[in-house]
Amino acid sequence: MVLKGKKILITGGAGFIGSHLAEKILWTLQPASVLVFDNFCASRHTNIEHLLADDRFELVTGDIRDYDVLEPLMERCEIVFHLAASKLVVSAQRPRLDLETNIIGVFNILQLARKYNRHLLYTSTGSVLGSSDIPMDEEYSCNPTTLYGISKLTAEKYCKFFHREYGLPVTILRYFHVFGPRQDYSGGAGVVSIFLSRVLDNQPTVVYGSGEQVRCFTFVEDAVDATLMVMEKEETVGELYNVASDKRVPVKQLARIIIEKYGRPGMQIEYGPARPGENLKPIPDTRKIEKLGWRAKISFEQGLEKTRQWIIELRKKQA
Repeated sequence: MVLKGKKILITGGAGFIGSHLAEKILWTLQPASVLVFDNFCASRHTNIEHLLADDRFELVTGDIRDYDVLEPLMERCEIVFHLAASKLVVSAQRPRLDLETNIIGVFNILQLARKYNRHLLYTSTGSVLGSSDIPMDEEYSCNPTTLYGISKLTAEKYCKFFHREYGLPVTILRYFHVFGPRQDYSGGAGVVSIFLSRVLDNQPTVVYGSGEQVRCFTFVEDAVDATLMVMEKEETVGELYNVASDKRVPVKQLARIIIEKYGRPGMQIEYGPARPGENLKPIPDTRKIEKLGWRAKISFEQGLEKTRQWIIELRKKQA
């Protein structure tokens, strides 16, 4: 599937990953148009403000739970990147919203994609897997330990059903611990941005639980490259891929790295209670997507510095 000259819809396109995806498509792939659909529940207008002057770019505010609002947008597009989702932290605080967004919202997208025969990419998460001492490939038996993981796995199964039963051209990606510029550092997710923000404020990093939980940090530009690559290859239709770098870092070690690089002398790590359902070793096997030609290009250290610089620049603008 060649994206050049196509009309593209990105749900959640004003969010962290979605805004990088919209930017990359506009600036490198010469689409006919890019329509970003977002309810700004967990997104920022600043993420896409630099794209608004482009005549090929359009922003529509709305919610994927609203079928009637989605339908005319789906009718206008040719390719759909579905990134809109309820976050992990939302699932514990507002479980019904998590269900409605991550299951009903996805079902709306699938129904409309089938109706108008649209090519769809669905972005899932490593939270569907659980933990294992060995890397887990795409066929590994899933054991989600959070409501978020359950809802995202359910959506994966709906995607597979629509492909199998109706021939819908859909591809599934599972992101693992994506980080980088535009990731919110004020909430409960995005540990790299949160730790950097606190250290820049001369505040201690807070590690929940033992800190031994491993994260597979993937820089956002690499995640976007994987997303575009699978949509441009016909053989990926109906397939599922894990997307993660080979950088495996325990959260406690991450805190130490950031403190040593950017913190003041004597800064210490603080510890809080373990979070319910948190996976200790959600480590994927990524050989399947690597066989297609994808590998992470941005080193963890480069990504860390890029993220730090973004936080500094954002705060200058806000000041």
